[in-house]
Amino acid sequence: MAQFLLFIYSLIIFLSLFFGEAAYERTEPIMHNGEPINLIPCVTVADCPRMDEPLHMTCLVGACWPCIRSLY
Repeated sequence: MAQFLLFIYSLIIFLSLFFGEAAYERTEPIMHNGEPINLIPCVTVADCPRMDEPLHMTCLVGACWPCIRSLY
């Protein structure tokens, strides 16, 4: 039983390397003001991660873009 659990644990660790690489490949590195940024793919604004004020993420052309919200 212990050998089986060790095998499952090793399999999870081994496969996680490929899943992490696949997640990295899905983002598109582009240049913005001379610095590379990674775009997060989205369909709606709900797909974008939440940020603290005044920053927020907006879904534009299938990618999440950071924006600054006016506080006044």
